[in-house]
Order: sequence, then C-alpha cells, then structure tokens
Amino acid sequence: MRNLVKVISVLIILATVLGAASCNSGINTNPGTNTDANTSTPTVEPAEATQEQDMTGYRPLNYKAEDLTWEIQNVFSGNYVKNETVMFIDKGDTKELLYKIDTVISVKSYNGKKTYVEGQDYEVVDGKLRITEDSKIPCITSEKYYAGDGMLMVEVDGVKKPVYWGEGTVMTNYQVNVEYTHSDAWNGYKQKCFAGIYDKLYGKLEAGEDVTIVFYGDSCTYGAASSFTYGYSPKQYSYALLVTNALADIFGYTVHYEKSKLSGTGPMPKKDYVAGDRGTITYINNSVGGWTTKDGVNNFDKHAKTFIEKFGCDLFIVDLGGNDGDLSPEKTAENDAAIISKVREIAPDSGIIIMSTLLNRPGSNWAGNDALQEPYLVELSEKLRDEGVPCAVCGITSMTASVLEHIKFEDFSGNNINHPNDFWARLYANTLFETLVGYGNLN
Repeated sequence: MRNLVKVISVLIILATVLGAASCNSGINTNPGTNTDANTSTPTVEPAEATQEQDMTGYRPLNYKAEDLTWEIQNVFSGNYVKNETVMFIDKGDTKELLYKIDTVISVKSYNGKKTYVEGQDYEVVDGKLRITEDSKIPCITSEKYYAGDGMLMVEVDGVKKPVYWGEGTVMTNYQVNVEYTHSDAWNGYKQKCFAGIYDKLYGKLEAGEDVTIVFYGDSCTYGAASSFTYGYSPKQYSYALLVTNALADIFGYTVHYEKSKLSGTGPMPKKDYVAGDRGTITYINNSVGGWTTKDGVNNFDKHAKTFIEKFGCDLFIVDLGGNDGDLSPEKTAENDAAIISKVREIAPDSGIIIMSTLLNRPGSNWAGNDALQEPYLVELSEKLRDEGVPCAVCGITSMTASVLEHIKFEDFSGNNINHPNDFWARLYANTLFETLVGYGNLN
C-alpha cells in the first residue's frame, strides 16, 4: 500500500513540477502512542535532553532576531503569527489556532491572492476562528472529506473512515492563511539549543571561511510539500533552504546551491542566494522521497560521500525515519549511527544534527513506530557527544505532537498523511534554527 501511495504521489508531482520527483484503522499500530479518537492527537512523551544546556546552548551572535526574514521568525515566541494555516471542513465550523486570537490582521487564500472579510467570511469567537454560513472561504465539506480512496484510513469517533488526502494543491486549495495577534504564551514543547557545541562551524563562519552544509533525508527534507518544491504560489522554501539562508543572513554569506542531478532529488533555486560576500555556504541536499534509514545507508556513497569528498562537510543533517514505521526504533537509530559513522570517516570534524521525524498522521493506517524513535536518537546523540562528536537531536517528533494538542492535522499538513505544508515547514525551520543557532543567542 505504501509503495502504491509513493508511486501515486510521484505521478502527481511530476505532473505539476517540471523536472522534480517526490516523494484509521481501528487498531493503533503504535503501541507507545495513546490516540484520542476524536482528535487523532497522540500523546508522545518529549525526549529528555541532558542538563548541559547552559554551555551547549550558548553562542551569542551579533545579529538581531527581528532582522530575520518573516518565514524564519519564531512562531513559538512573541505575540504575533503570520500565515498560520487553517482548513475548514464545513460552513459554520470553528477552528482553534496555536494561540487564542486577540485580533485578526488578515485571512487570505493559501496563495495569498484572495483576502477574506471579517464579519462576512469569518468571525472570532472566544479566541477561535469561525467560518460563516455564507463565507467565500472554500470548504471541502464532510461528505467529500470522508469519501477518500481508502489509502488513508482514520479512526473517527470509534469508526474507521477513508479520509481525503493528496499531493500538490489538493490540500492547500482548502487551506487559508491567518495573520493574527495573541496574548497567551506557548506552553508546549520547547526545543533545546545546542549552538555551543558547533564551535568549528561557527569559528569558520565568524572568520569568513567557506563552509558546506549537507542535508540527507527523505521526502520532508527533499522539500515535500513546500509550495516552492511543487511549483505553485506562494513558492515558500522548504525548511532546509530557510535555515541555510538564515545562516547566510546572519553571517553575510552567499549560499551556493549544488545541483546534484541525481534521480529523485528535489529542485534547487536557480540562482545563488546572496546576503553578503564574506564567504560561501555550499548547500547540498540529495534527499529522496520514500527513503528509509536503510536506504540512507545503502545510498550514502552515491548521494553523500561523493559530494563530501569534493566539497567537504562542516555540518551534516540527517532526517530519516518517517518511512520506518514498521521498523523497530532501535534499528532506526542503528541505521542513523551507521550513516553518521560514514560521515565521520571522511569528514571527522563535521558537526551532526539528527532530526527526529514528524508524526505520520496519528490514528491512521500510516502511524507506526515513527512516534517511538526520538528517545533512541537522543541516546545516540548523547553517546556521540561523550565521544567528542558535536551532535544534537532536533525534536521534530515532540514539536509535532505538541502542536497537535492545539490544532488539527489537516490544518498544517500538505498531503494529510506525512508531508508538511508551508506553515509546518516553518515550524520545522523554527525548531532546527533553535537547535543550531538559538533565537536567544541573537541580539
């Protein structure tokens, strides 16, 4: 079934993106995750980080957080959110957002081309967003939403139902962007900062030396389902591009996007990103949709080693595991360890970041051991740090579970199964940026 879905996804994307390829049952297949049938929200215990935070997170940088582009601004702090996405099922529906709304600044279509009117198309009720009965905001309707093709089965009120899903604009046609202010603070998962352990990388950046960052993962790191990758407005970059370009902004660098031309890898920006001429960040991302951690091990020489030997590697970011739902979390960690070992053989000074996977839609036939991997990855990273390797885990699993305590999966998913839309990609970027840089290290 999963292979068929991957094939369908690739065909859809090939039809919409020139030259690019992509990537409930009533039984909870994840024995370590408790799922509420009404919300499909898992209870995942956040992985505990070690108490070395005071030093590992300290790396003050001479750059103002407010000067970051809006796409990389920290959604998990402050009192303002831009372009949080919401998907209404039926007219009259009310949706919670990450925060309780104080004031709505705007509600726009996903591509930003249509603006909806408060009082006519929507209203704020007890800090939530309600769509009016005669609203022009598109609604998919329950009839269509629960008439899927059977590829995605979700338990709803104790009953297994086929649920709508799809790649490209299939989901985002029904999602709107909400810009709003709020007074409440984020009380969910907070990623630990590990900027202080990446001294060699930061030493080179501060000295204006060229560096290389390698991303190595599956569909989410490939870029699915960012609008840039799929070729439609607003064409927002994936999390990997957002974070790399933010580093260039901070240090006054140019980002060179190394185009591999390897089969199955995602599109790259046509032109280098120029934020200054102090040095060059070579960006390598040879991720492939559908890869497992075993695929990452088996394809390392062609998709990573060849490029590391040519360009070097100052930071290696591995993001695999989302397709390992049927694999034990111990084995997933072992495969990640094997990949990291291969990196260290050819780039012994490279920093390492292990990204835990997002959650495949909880309560569905796609949910599995993905929710159980993060603690094993934290254990691996601690072991490597004890050996002197600068390595940390970016807790995407914990972040996703925490976000799902506030909003619905369809509100921020790009395919309703396992790909982030642009807003979720920004949450990814926020979490990785906090891991590597730390918003608190900026002036």
